[in-house]
Amino acid sequence: MSVINRMLRDLDQRQQQTKNQTYTPAAVAPQPIHWLWIVAIVVISAAVIVGALNLWWMYSDKTTPSEPAAIVTAPKMEPKPEQQTVNDEPVRPAVEPPKQAQAIVDVRAREQVQDEPPEPAERELAKQKPQDQPSEQEPVAVAQPKPEPVEKESSFAVTRVQLSPTELAEVNLAKAREALEKGEQARGQELLEKALMVKPDHVIVRSELAAYWYGRGMTTRALTLLQQGLDMKPQQSEWQLLYARMLERIGRVEQAYTALITIDLNAAEVQELLKLRAAAATQLGYFNEAAADYTALAAEYGEQRWWLAAAVAYEDGDNIDAAVRCYQQALQYPELGNDARAYIDQRLAVLEGY
Repeated sequence: MSVINRMLRDLDQRQQQTKNQTYTPAAVAPQPIHWLWIVAIVVISAAVIVGALNLWWMYSDKTTPSEPAAIVTAPKMEPKPEQQTVNDEPVRPAVEPPKQAQAIVDVRAREQVQDEPPEPAERELAKQKPQDQPSEQEPVAVAQPKPEPVEKESSFAVTRVQLSPTELAEVNLAKAREALEKGEQARGQELLEKALMVKPDHVIVRSELAAYWYGRGMTTRALTLLQQGLDMKPQQSEWQLLYARMLERIGRVEQAYTALITIDLNAAEVQELLKLRAAAATQLGYFNEAAADYTALAAEYGEQRWWLAAAVAYEDGDNIDAAVRCYQQALQYPELGNDARAYIDQRLAVLEGY
Protein backbone atom coordinates (compact mmCIF):
# COMPACT_ATOMS: atom_id res chain seq x y z
CA MET A 1 0.00 0.00 0.00
CA SER A 2 2.97 2.33 0.44
CA VAL A 3 3.50 2.20 -3.29
CA ILE A 4 -0.10 3.23 -3.94
CA ASN A 5 0.17 6.11 -1.44
CA ARG A 6 3.35 7.35 -3.13
CA MET A 7 1.68 7.20 -6.51
CA LEU A 8 -1.39 9.12 -5.23
CA ARG A 9 0.76 11.82 -3.69
CA ASP A 10 2.70 12.07 -6.91
CA LEU A 11 -0.52 12.47 -8.84
CA ASP A 12 -1.77 15.19 -6.49
CA GLN A 13 1.45 17.16 -6.86
CA ARG A 14 1.34 16.89 -10.61
CA GLN A 15 -2.31 18.03 -10.62
CA GLN A 16 -1.52 21.06 -8.49
CA GLN A 17 1.38 21.98 -10.78
CA THR A 18 -0.88 21.62 -13.77
CA LYS A 19 -3.56 23.82 -12.23
CA ASN A 20 -0.97 26.49 -11.53
CA GLN A 21 0.38 26.34 -15.08
CA THR A 22 -2.93 26.02 -16.89
CA TYR A 23 -5.12 29.01 -17.40
CA THR A 24 -8.77 28.26 -16.56
CA PRO A 25 -11.33 30.87 -17.31
CA ALA A 26 -13.32 32.07 -14.34
CA ALA A 27 -16.54 31.35 -16.13
CA VAL A 28 -15.68 27.72 -16.59
CA ALA A 29 -16.45 25.60 -13.55
CA PRO A 30 -14.45 22.41 -12.76
CA GLN A 31 -15.85 19.42 -14.50
CA PRO A 32 -16.83 16.46 -12.40
CA ILE A 33 -15.38 14.14 -15.05
CA HIS A 34 -11.89 15.05 -13.87
CA TRP A 35 -12.28 12.86 -10.77
CA LEU A 36 -13.45 9.97 -12.91
CA TRP A 37 -10.18 10.09 -14.75
CA ILE A 38 -8.33 10.06 -11.49
CA VAL A 39 -10.27 7.02 -10.37
CA ALA A 40 -9.53 5.31 -13.69
CA ILE A 41 -5.83 6.01 -13.35
CA VAL A 42 -5.82 4.71 -9.81
CA VAL A 43 -7.56 1.56 -10.90
CA ILE A 44 -5.07 1.04 -13.73
CA SER A 45 -2.12 1.66 -11.40
CA ALA A 46 -3.54 -0.75 -8.89
CA ALA A 47 -3.93 -3.34 -11.62
CA VAL A 48 -0.33 -2.82 -12.69
CA ILE A 49 0.90 -3.13 -9.13
CA VAL A 50 -1.16 -6.25 -8.56
CA GLY A 51 0.22 -7.68 -11.78
CA ALA A 52 3.76 -6.84 -10.69
CA LEU A 53 3.18 -8.50 -7.34
CA ASN A 54 1.79 -11.56 -9.06
CA LEU A 55 4.78 -11.52 -11.36
CA TRP A 56 7.17 -11.37 -8.41
CA TRP A 57 5.30 -14.19 -6.71
CA MET A 58 5.43 -16.30 -9.86
CA TYR A 59 9.16 -15.65 -10.27
CA SER A 60 9.79 -16.56 -6.67
CA ASP A 61 7.99 -19.88 -7.18
CA LYS A 62 9.82 -20.44 -10.50
CA THR A 63 6.71 -20.88 -12.56
CA THR A 64 6.34 -21.12 -16.33
CA PRO A 65 8.64 -19.02 -18.62
CA SER A 66 5.70 -16.97 -19.96
CA GLU A 67 5.34 -14.88 -16.73
CA PRO A 68 7.61 -11.92 -17.75
CA ALA A 69 5.22 -11.15 -20.60
CA ALA A 70 2.97 -9.30 -18.08
CA ILE A 71 5.61 -6.59 -17.72
CA VAL A 72 5.82 -5.97 -21.43
CA THR A 73 2.10 -5.96 -22.12
CA ALA A 74 1.04 -3.69 -19.22
CA PRO A 75 1.70 -0.34 -21.04
CA LYS A 76 -0.78 -1.27 -23.76
CA MET A 77 -3.66 -0.70 -21.33
CA GLU A 78 -3.15 3.10 -21.43
CA PRO A 79 -6.21 5.12 -22.51
CA LYS A 80 -6.34 6.36 -26.06
CA PRO A 81 -5.16 9.91 -26.83
CA GLU A 82 -8.61 11.10 -27.90
CA GLN A 83 -9.99 10.35 -24.42
CA GLN A 84 -7.35 12.49 -22.63
CA THR A 85 -8.88 15.95 -23.33
CA VAL A 86 -11.07 18.07 -21.19
CA ASN A 87 -12.78 20.92 -23.01
CA ASP A 88 -10.46 20.43 -25.99
CA GLU A 89 -7.37 20.86 -23.83
CA PRO A 90 -4.83 18.11 -23.21
CA VAL A 91 -4.63 16.87 -19.68
CA ARG A 92 -1.07 15.57 -19.33
CA PRO A 93 -1.16 14.56 -15.67
CA ALA A 94 -3.80 12.00 -16.52
CA VAL A 95 -1.42 10.25 -18.91
CA GLU A 96 1.94 10.49 -17.17
CA PRO A 97 1.17 8.80 -13.81
CA PRO A 98 0.63 5.35 -15.33
CA LYS A 99 4.07 5.62 -16.98
CA GLN A 100 5.73 6.41 -13.68
CA ALA A 101 3.88 3.67 -11.94
CA GLN A 102 4.80 1.29 -14.71
CA ALA A 103 8.44 2.40 -14.51
CA ILE A 104 8.51 1.90 -10.75
CA VAL A 105 6.95 -1.51 -11.04
CA ASP A 106 9.20 -2.39 -13.96
CA VAL A 107 12.35 -1.48 -12.00
CA ARG A 108 11.22 -3.46 -8.98
CA ALA A 109 10.38 -6.37 -11.22
CA ARG A 110 13.80 -6.22 -12.86
CA GLU A 111 15.52 -6.12 -9.48
CA GLN A 112 13.56 -9.16 -8.44
CA VAL A 113 14.47 -10.92 -11.66
CA GLN A 114 18.15 -10.09 -11.18
CA ASP A 115 18.07 -11.49 -7.66
CA GLU A 116 16.76 -14.79 -8.96
CA PRO A 117 19.31 -17.47 -9.95
CA PRO A 118 19.89 -17.91 -13.69
CA GLU A 119 17.61 -20.31 -15.44
CA PRO A 120 19.11 -23.45 -16.96
CA ALA A 121 20.07 -23.38 -20.62
CA GLU A 122 17.17 -25.60 -21.53
CA ARG A 123 14.58 -23.13 -20.12
CA GLU A 124 16.20 -20.16 -21.89
CA LEU A 125 15.92 -22.04 -25.16
CA ALA A 126 12.28 -22.83 -24.37
CA LYS A 127 11.56 -19.08 -23.82
CA GLN A 128 13.11 -18.03 -27.12
CA LYS A 129 11.75 -20.77 -29.38
CA PRO A 130 8.36 -22.44 -29.56
CA GLN A 131 8.27 -26.01 -28.39
CA ASP A 132 6.86 -27.24 -31.64
CA GLN A 133 9.94 -26.02 -33.58
CA PRO A 134 13.13 -28.10 -33.42
CA SER A 135 16.09 -26.44 -31.75
CA GLU A 136 19.67 -26.74 -32.85
CA GLN A 137 20.71 -27.75 -29.32
CA GLU A 138 17.91 -30.24 -28.80
CA PRO A 139 20.08 -33.25 -29.75
CA VAL A 140 22.34 -32.34 -26.82
CA ALA A 141 19.48 -32.09 -24.32
CA VAL A 142 17.70 -35.23 -25.49
CA ALA A 143 19.09 -38.31 -23.83
CA GLN A 144 20.22 -40.77 -26.42
CA PRO A 145 19.38 -44.42 -25.78
CA LYS A 146 22.37 -46.24 -24.45
CA PRO A 147 23.56 -48.99 -26.77
CA GLU A 148 23.44 -52.41 -25.37
CA PRO A 149 26.88 -53.61 -24.31
CA VAL A 150 28.40 -55.92 -26.81
CA GLU A 151 30.67 -58.55 -25.46
CA LYS A 152 33.85 -58.55 -27.46
CA GLU A 153 35.93 -61.59 -27.69
CA SER A 154 39.25 -61.14 -26.00
CA SER A 155 42.18 -60.94 -28.38
CA PHE A 156 44.35 -62.67 -25.81
CA ALA A 157 43.89 -66.37 -25.51
CA VAL A 158 45.89 -68.83 -23.51
CA THR A 159 47.09 -71.51 -25.86
CA ARG A 160 48.59 -74.61 -24.43
CA VAL A 161 51.46 -75.84 -26.54
CA GLN A 162 52.20 -79.52 -26.25
CA LEU A 163 55.92 -79.98 -26.72
CA SER A 164 57.22 -83.15 -28.23
CA PRO A 165 59.66 -85.26 -26.19
CA THR A 166 62.52 -84.05 -28.36
CA GLU A 167 61.57 -80.38 -27.90
CA LEU A 168 61.13 -80.80 -24.17
CA ALA A 169 64.50 -82.50 -23.93
CA GLU A 170 66.11 -79.65 -25.86
CA VAL A 171 64.56 -77.10 -23.50
CA ASN A 172 65.84 -78.90 -20.41
CA LEU A 173 69.24 -79.37 -22.05
CA ALA A 174 69.56 -75.62 -22.69
CA LYS A 175 68.57 -74.85 -19.11
CA ALA A 176 71.03 -77.43 -17.80
CA ARG A 177 73.92 -75.92 -19.77
CA GLU A 178 73.05 -72.46 -18.46
CA ALA A 179 72.92 -73.73 -14.90
CA LEU A 180 76.26 -75.52 -15.23
CA GLU A 181 77.89 -72.40 -16.62
CA LYS A 182 76.69 -70.51 -13.56
CA GLY A 183 78.13 -73.17 -11.29
CA GLU A 184 74.76 -74.61 -10.30
CA GLN A 185 75.90 -78.23 -10.50
CA ALA A 186 72.94 -79.84 -8.75
CA ARG A 187 70.37 -78.01 -10.84
CA GLY A 188 72.26 -78.79 -14.04
CA GLN A 189 72.36 -82.49 -13.21
CA GLU A 190 68.66 -82.49 -12.35
CA LEU A 191 67.73 -80.86 -15.65
CA LEU A 192 69.86 -83.30 -17.62
CA GLU A 193 68.19 -86.20 -15.88
CA LYS A 194 64.75 -84.77 -16.65
CA ALA A 195 65.68 -84.36 -20.28
CA LEU A 196 66.90 -87.95 -20.46
CA MET A 197 63.69 -89.22 -18.86
CA VAL A 198 61.48 -87.68 -21.53
CA LYS A 199 63.83 -88.62 -24.39
CA PRO A 200 66.03 -91.65 -23.51
CA ASP A 201 67.51 -91.93 -27.00
CA HIS A 202 68.64 -88.29 -27.11
CA VAL A 203 72.32 -88.61 -28.00
CA ILE A 204 73.61 -85.28 -26.69
CA VAL A 205 71.67 -85.42 -23.43
CA ARG A 206 72.96 -88.90 -22.58
CA SER A 207 76.50 -88.02 -23.61
CA GLU A 208 76.62 -84.80 -21.55
CA LEU A 209 75.09 -86.46 -18.49
CA ALA A 210 77.64 -89.31 -18.72
CA ALA A 211 80.48 -86.81 -19.10
CA TYR A 212 79.17 -84.87 -16.10
CA TRP A 213 79.11 -87.98 -13.94
CA TYR A 214 82.56 -89.07 -15.14
CA GLY A 215 83.97 -85.64 -14.33
CA ARG A 216 82.43 -85.84 -10.85
CA GLY A 217 84.19 -89.16 -10.27
CA MET A 218 81.10 -91.32 -10.82
CA THR A 219 82.74 -93.47 -13.53
CA THR A 220 80.68 -96.59 -13.01
CA ARG A 221 77.47 -94.58 -13.21
CA ALA A 222 78.65 -92.91 -16.39
CA LEU A 223 79.65 -96.22 -18.02
CA THR A 224 76.32 -97.76 -17.09
CA LEU A 225 74.48 -94.85 -18.64
CA LEU A 226 76.42 -95.21 -21.90
CA GLN A 227 76.05 -98.98 -21.96
CA GLN A 228 72.28 -98.58 -21.67
CA GLY A 229 72.37 -96.26 -24.65
CA LEU A 230 74.47 -98.70 -26.70
CA ASP A 231 71.98 -101.42 -25.92
CA MET A 232 69.38 -99.31 -27.72
CA LYS A 233 71.74 -98.18 -30.51
CA PRO A 234 74.81 -100.47 -30.75
CA GLN A 235 76.54 -98.42 -33.46
CA GLN A 236 75.87 -94.97 -32.10
CA SER A 237 79.32 -93.49 -32.82
CA GLU A 238 79.36 -90.75 -30.18
CA TRP A 239 78.38 -93.13 -27.40
CA GLN A 240 80.88 -95.74 -28.66
CA LEU A 241 83.73 -93.26 -28.66
CA LEU A 242 82.92 -91.85 -25.20
CA TYR A 243 82.40 -95.30 -23.73
CA ALA A 244 85.66 -96.70 -25.16
CA ARG A 245 87.71 -93.70 -24.00
CA MET A 246 86.42 -94.03 -20.46
CA LEU A 247 87.26 -97.71 -20.47
CA GLU A 248 90.71 -97.14 -21.95
CA ARG A 249 91.55 -94.46 -19.36
CA ILE A 250 90.66 -96.66 -16.44
CA GLY A 251 92.75 -99.51 -17.92
CA ARG A 252 89.97 -101.68 -19.26
CA VAL A 253 91.48 -101.85 -22.76
CA GLU A 254 89.94 -105.17 -23.72
CA GLN A 255 86.43 -103.85 -23.09
CA ALA A 256 87.28 -100.73 -25.01
CA TYR A 257 88.47 -102.74 -28.01
CA THR A 258 85.41 -104.98 -27.81
CA ALA A 259 83.12 -101.95 -27.77
CA LEU A 260 84.74 -100.75 -31.02
CA ILE A 261 84.72 -104.01 -32.98
CA THR A 262 81.80 -102.81 -35.09
CA ILE A 263 81.88 -99.17 -36.12
CA ASP A 264 80.17 -97.05 -38.74
CA LEU A 265 82.76 -96.01 -41.32
CA ASN A 266 80.47 -93.19 -42.51
CA ALA A 267 80.15 -91.60 -39.11
CA ALA A 268 81.65 -88.23 -38.32
CA GLU A 269 83.71 -89.79 -35.53
CA VAL A 270 85.22 -92.54 -37.70
CA GLN A 271 88.78 -91.17 -37.54
CA GLU A 272 88.77 -91.05 -33.74
CA LEU A 273 87.17 -94.49 -33.58
CA LEU A 274 89.83 -96.04 -35.84
CA LYS A 275 92.65 -94.39 -33.94
CA LEU A 276 91.29 -95.55 -30.60
CA ARG A 277 90.64 -99.09 -31.81
CA ALA A 278 94.11 -99.34 -33.40
CA ALA A 279 95.74 -98.11 -30.19
CA ALA A 280 93.75 -100.61 -28.12
CA ALA A 281 94.65 -103.42 -30.57
CA THR A 282 98.33 -102.53 -30.33
CA GLN A 283 98.21 -102.66 -26.54
CA LEU A 284 96.47 -106.02 -26.71
CA GLY A 285 99.02 -107.40 -29.26
CA TYR A 286 96.59 -107.44 -32.16
CA PHE A 287 99.20 -105.95 -34.52
CA ASN A 288 97.71 -106.93 -37.81
CA GLU A 289 94.31 -105.55 -36.71
CA ALA A 290 96.00 -102.37 -35.62
CA ALA A 291 97.95 -102.17 -38.93
CA ALA A 292 94.68 -102.57 -40.85
CA ASP A 293 93.15 -99.60 -39.02
CA TYR A 294 96.27 -97.46 -39.61
CA THR A 295 96.25 -98.37 -43.29
CA ALA A 296 92.58 -97.35 -43.51
CA LEU A 297 93.43 -94.05 -41.90
CA ALA A 298 96.36 -93.45 -44.27
CA ALA A 299 94.26 -94.23 -47.33
CA GLU A 300 91.40 -92.02 -46.15
CA TYR A 301 93.29 -89.00 -44.92
CA GLY A 302 96.61 -89.25 -46.83
CA GLU A 303 99.02 -88.62 -43.95
CA GLN A 304 102.52 -90.14 -43.82
CA ARG A 305 102.27 -90.78 -40.08
CA TRP A 306 99.53 -93.37 -40.66
CA TRP A 307 101.72 -95.17 -43.23
CA LEU A 308 104.58 -95.20 -40.79
CA ALA A 309 102.33 -96.51 -37.97
CA ALA A 310 100.94 -99.21 -40.24
CA ALA A 311 104.48 -100.29 -41.29
CA VAL A 312 105.57 -100.62 -37.66
CA ALA A 313 102.44 -102.62 -36.80
CA TYR A 314 102.96 -104.98 -39.78
CA GLU A 315 106.60 -105.44 -38.81
CA ASP A 316 105.55 -106.28 -35.24
CA GLY A 317 103.07 -108.73 -36.67
CA ASP A 318 105.76 -110.35 -38.81
CA ASN A 319 104.11 -109.22 -42.04
CA ILE A 320 107.36 -108.05 -43.67
CA ASP A 321 106.05 -107.46 -47.20
CA ALA A 322 103.22 -105.31 -45.94
CA ALA A 323 105.63 -103.45 -43.67
CA VAL A 324 108.04 -102.69 -46.58
CA ARG A 325 105.18 -101.40 -48.74
CA CYS A 326 104.01 -99.10 -45.94
CA TYR A 327 107.55 -97.77 -45.33
CA GLN A 328 107.91 -96.99 -48.98
CA GLN A 329 104.55 -95.17 -49.02
CA ALA A 330 105.67 -93.00 -46.14
CA LEU A 331 108.81 -91.93 -48.03
CA GLN A 332 106.64 -90.44 -50.80
CA TYR A 333 105.69 -87.49 -48.62
CA PRO A 334 108.12 -84.55 -48.84
CA GLU A 335 106.99 -83.16 -45.46
CA LEU A 336 108.39 -86.28 -43.78
CA GLY A 337 110.92 -85.27 -41.14
CA ASN A 338 114.64 -86.16 -41.33
CA ASP A 339 114.53 -88.35 -38.25
CA ALA A 340 111.52 -90.27 -39.58
CA ARG A 341 113.16 -90.60 -43.00
CA ALA A 342 116.40 -91.92 -41.46
CA TYR A 343 114.43 -94.44 -39.40
CA ILE A 344 112.58 -95.68 -42.48
CA ASP A 345 115.81 -96.07 -44.45
CA GLN A 346 117.30 -98.07 -41.63
CA ARG A 347 114.27 -100.38 -41.35
CA LEU A 348 114.10 -100.94 -45.10
CA ALA A 349 117.80 -101.87 -45.19
CA VAL A 350 117.19 -104.47 -42.46
CA LEU A 351 113.93 -105.85 -43.93
CA GLU A 352 115.17 -106.04 -47.51
CA GLY A 353 118.09 -108.11 -46.31
CA TYR A 354 115.78 -110.86 -45.19
